[in-house]
Amino acid sequence: MTSNRSDKISDLLKKEISLIITNEIKDPRLRNINITSVKVSDDIGIATVFYTIIGKSIHKSESKIDDRILSKLSGMIRSNLAKKIKIRRIPKIFFKFDESIEYSQNIEKLLKNLK
Repeated sequence: MTSNRSDKISDLLKKEISLIITNEIKDPRLRNINITSVKVSDDIGIATVFYTIIGKSIHKSESKIDDRILSKLSGMIRSNLAKKIKIRRIPKIFFKFDESIEYSQNIEKLLKNLK
């Protein structure tokens, strides 16, 4: 039952964090960020937010976004979440670059080279 609750909260956090980043944060470096998923711990104390970059370059090393930028904004995002959603405890937010898209593109490139 806790995993079902965690899944619901993960989906809610993904939606709300995406809205906060796109509508309320005016930093131009975050314009091309996309929240791919949110993983919440069973006790809802920690939320790991996975993100990727939209655009020509999806490689983190080529983008201007750094985890430190998002980490500095996590407190503001958390306080905005507290105003928007009604759960007992807003989790601490940690951002992590989602490397799965980059990884899948690399595999696709390798498969094309095999043909």
